[in-house]
Amino acid sequence: MTSSWQAERRDRILAAARAALEEQDYESIQMRDVAQRAGVALGTLYRCFTSKEHLYAAVLSDWARRSAVAARRDLPSPEARVRARVHGVITAYQRQPQFYKAHVTLQSSSDPNARALLTEFGRAARASLAAEVAVLGPVPADDAATMLWALITSRLTQAIYRGGDVEEIHRIADEFVDLLVPRLRGEQADDG
Repeated sequence: MTSSWQAERRDRILAAARAALEEQDYESIQMRDVAQRAGVALGTLYRCFTSKEHLYAAVLSDWARRSAVAARRDLPSPEARVRARVHGVITAYQRQPQFYKAHVTLQSSSDPNARALLTEFGRAARASLAAEVAVLGPVPADDAATMLWALITSRLTQAIYRGGDVEEIHRIADEFVDLLVPRLRGEQADDG
């Protein structure tokens, strides 16, 4: 059981690590600097997080939770809601490309705690997309979310690492959603 002071200390460490990532690339961040910024001993930081990878997987999960696009039940259709969610995800990474770079780097982590958090991060991202297209049914909604997430991450890699156009990601995502529209509206596909 975690006490309130332990939770507060963990939150301070996450905030310090997040602030460091907002200022510099993941590779440049030193754990001792995060500990100093959080006002904790380096050993304390390592009691909370087993590695830099574990810490930053937690930072990404916390960032995603805090910056997640709220479900837009006020929008008139599943089509509008999924577009809002997709564009929100793309825009969040566009504003904080160093978070995306950290996410990519952490994919090769050998720390089981980091891997577990990243697995949950990806599952939650796909689940939020699937929730917006739930009218398709569980399996098709999950498939559509998996394809959307793959599209977003592959195109973000191109844009962030190779200077691609983020607006192109928005356009391609809209094209994909357009393919779903007849099914989202319950229309029958034209076989002819």
